[in-house]
Amino acid sequence: MFNCTKCNAEFRDGALCSVCQGHFDFACAGVTETGYRRLGDRKSSFKCAACKNLRSASPLPTPSTSPLPADMDAVLTELKRLSLQVSVLPGLDASIQTIRAEIAELKTIIPELSDIKTSIDFVDRKVEDLSDRITKMEKDIQSLQNTKVEMEHLQSRVHNLEAQLKENEQRSRLNNIEIKGVPVTKSENLFDIIAKIGTHLKCTIPKEQINYIARVPMRNDKLNKTIVVAVHSRYIKDDFVAAAKKCTTTAADLGFQDSTRVFINDHLTLDNKVLLNKTKNLSRERGFAFTWVKGCKIFVRKNPTSPVIAIRAESDLKKL
Repeated sequence: MFNCTKCNAEFRDGALCSVCQGHFDFACAGVTETGYRRLGDRKSSFKCAACKNLRSASPLPTPSTSPLPADMDAVLTELKRLSLQVSVLPGLDASIQTIRAEIAELKTIIPELSDIKTSIDFVDRKVEDLSDRITKMEKDIQSLQNTKVEMEHLQSRVHNLEAQLKENEQRSRLNNIEIKGVPVTKSENLFDIIAKIGTHLKCTIPKEQINYIARVPMRNDKLNKTIVVAVHSRYIKDDFVAAAKKCTTTAADLGFQDSTRVFINDHLTLDNKVLLNKTKNLSRERGFAFTWVKGCKIFVRKNPTSPVIAIRAESDLKKL
């Protein structure tokens, strides 16, 4: 900062007089900032208005016959110029000291700025590295999302295939009859047992209609095996099972000395047997009066006038 030699106002930039060495703002110097800039090297010979007037008012002395007055005028002019320079010097010295102090302060700040630049460069590298990692993570996430979609598609296909497999397995048993509760004997004849059951139910199965007949181990009872009968005609099987549901049969009715109840039903797969048990338990809880199996399919009905609900999978239990 400088104080204008003429108006004593503070300013940052102005003109320097080459004669009196005074600092002037552009208004007091009588020149515009643009004009002063255009002087270039000629700024070193710039003169303020006072010095210009002083030079024009006091031209160089010419030889005279009376040299003493001329010499005195020159001396006075020089004294005025020196007086102006001396009056300007204290302000100039203060400005120089201020500039030096600011330069010293800047010198102390430069190392800090260097450290800040190093820190900024480090942060830039970290941000770039983090950006690369985020880009890689976004690609991985997209890949996982695509994999998830593929997995869901595969799960859907597997679910459909499992359902189709279960349906095919149950369809292969459509002509089968499962008989539980018939005591096992060493010399038993399964064809005779089927004939006795048919006589009791008044719905016989001709021997030539039987495709095969065998004892099958039960899941929770290896000793009391069930009898599985496969017939050629599904209608014969349906009639036989329907007749069994209308007539209670015990082992004593078949000539055994045992009153164990004999159950005759469709031959369900293991999955459908589990589903039937769940259906029966839930039906009792929800107040459904009827649960039955027909054609290897499970049905429920709340009362005689309510609609029939088919239970094909565990998800159908929500209908109850």
